[in-house]
Amino acid sequence: MILGLGVFAQVAAVRMKMPAILLLLVIGILVGPVLRKLVPDSLIAIDPDDLLGNLLTPIVGLSVGMILYEGGLTLSFRELKTGAKVITMLVTVGAAITWLLSAFLAVVVLKLPWGLALVFGAILTVSGPTVVLPLVRHVRPKGATGSILRWEGIVIDPIGALLAVIVFEAVLVGGGQAAAYDVFYRVVYTIIVGGGLGFIAGWFMALIIRNFLVPDYLQNAVSFAMVIVTYAVCDKLQPESGLLATTVMGMYLANQKSADVEHILEFKENLRVLLISSLFIVLAARLDLSDLQDLGWSTFFFVLLLILLIRPVAVIFSTMGSRLNWREKVLLACVAPRGIVAAAIAPVLAHELSDRYPEHADRLAPLMFAVIVGTVMVYSICAPIAARKLKLADTNPQGVLILGGQPWARAIGKKLKSLGVHAMIVDTNYANTAAAWMDGVPAHHGSVMSDGALNDLELTGIGRFVALTPNDQVNTLASQKMVRAFGSVNVYRLAGREADENKDKKHEDVGRVLSRPSATYKAITTLFGKSGGVQVTELTAENTLEKFIQEKGDSAIPLFVLGESGKLTVVAPQQAIPFQPGQKLISIASNVAKEEDED
Repeated sequence: MILGLGVFAQVAAVRMKMPAILLLLVIGILVGPVLRKLVPDSLIAIDPDDLLGNLLTPIVGLSVGMILYEGGLTLSFRELKTGAKVITMLVTVGAAITWLLSAFLAVVVLKLPWGLALVFGAILTVSGPTVVLPLVRHVRPKGATGSILRWEGIVIDPIGALLAVIVFEAVLVGGGQAAAYDVFYRVVYTIIVGGGLGFIAGWFMALIIRNFLVPDYLQNAVSFAMVIVTYAVCDKLQPESGLLATTVMGMYLANQKSADVEHILEFKENLRVLLISSLFIVLAARLDLSDLQDLGWSTFFFVLLLILLIRPVAVIFSTMGSRLNWREKVLLACVAPRGIVAAAIAPVLAHELSDRYPEHADRLAPLMFAVIVGTVMVYSICAPIAARKLKLADTNPQGVLILGGQPWARAIGKKLKSLGVHAMIVDTNYANTAAAWMDGVPAHHGSVMSDGALNDLELTGIGRFVALTPNDQVNTLASQKMVRAFGSVNVYRLAGREADENKDKKHEDVGRVLSRPSATYKAITTLFGKSGGVQVTELTAENTLEKFIQEKGDSAIPLFVLGESGKLTVVAPQQAIPFQPGQKLISIASNVAKEEDED
């Protein structure tokens, strides 16, 4: 039921164009505390503690370790060219500011004792990819902010978890030289164990892939098992070092050049969706409505100060001297939700501190859940709005990346640009890219098949990929590559020499056919030579797209329909494009109407 509801929430969130995190929390609360209270004996009410018992904490830990591993696989050092300093400051200075200010406000607003407040503040430094990555994926911020938020969200998890454990131990031991020595020892030992074993595990996994030591179909299984074993061994040797190990393992594999790990990343991306969906429903279902009601207004003000004061202050000090403009800094301040790691750590440390703080330790877990729910809801709603207002949102990019720089492909890009649609041409032929720049169309000289292609291309404002080269195999392989960046629904290619709608043949090609199966490279080149350009036709209630196709026949190849609001729709087989006033059809068409068959 948890898995089914999680996947349903993901799909529904896409349809409703809202952050999936918010819907997951709502569903979790409904099937958890709400249903348990309204129908106590209901068979479909979810109680994670009763369902999993003592397995809940290790399952959550292993799942977060796997999510961090997948997140590490997406962290390329190339992204650090512009944001390395800011990322470093956020996970060090920013984390320290968050810790100390949160602890101070916990004493003043929540009336917690100083020792417990310091532990609580340390836990609040953890954000994590379980909440940040889905939010960044939904907002799709422009510029360096996206990579900065992803790096911070992934790297801060092991750092914050380690800080929480160290502060917890220091509170138990007490102040003085012994506590300082214990903190230093734990930091060094965690880095050695987690970082060292994570590096070794990543190196060994790359060795397995590079030397074909296991068959291809077993590589994902081996990778999965190695992550779990690495996490478990590290956590046994040094608590909370497993998160660091899985992160380092993923980062090593992402940045080494000797082994292809793209198929592993694809598997882990699918696994991450299931894990995040399940974890958030479990997180929300663990809530107790009565505990939240007992927290009072002080908790509300604390969460408000955490969002409006602590995060902005941390961002201000972390971005001093950086090249980020004020709008990018504001957007960074609008994304800092707390997630599953904080929820997993808080109850454990609260239980251990119950003897030392018997009157307050039990409040730690409900407080953390309130912070998680509050920050996730506020940031999920406000971050997309702020990104749009700051003109940093890229939630529905309409631009087109065109593979191929031949004359008619350049003409398409030029026409799209004249209509206000961002277009970019990529080609390995320098003459074609130079000609595109001369036509005023941005162009990139290089291959989309290279490992760093997606990092080298500036894809801001681009949401579709169209492969227009004369080589069918290149178009298909490039489409396979670009599905990761744009999704299969937004990847198009020219029809091959054989019709793609042939139902008697099984096709393994990736990418939707542009225009129609007869719109091959040869057909478009021939028609362009006769017509001499790309045409724009105003569509009306009388002159619809269907009527245009019927009248023109093979003398026209429709490509795009641009709506009055700026929405671009690619013409493709079985693609319904309902008529709306103000639509413009972009096509390659001759001025000769379809000849009637006189026979």
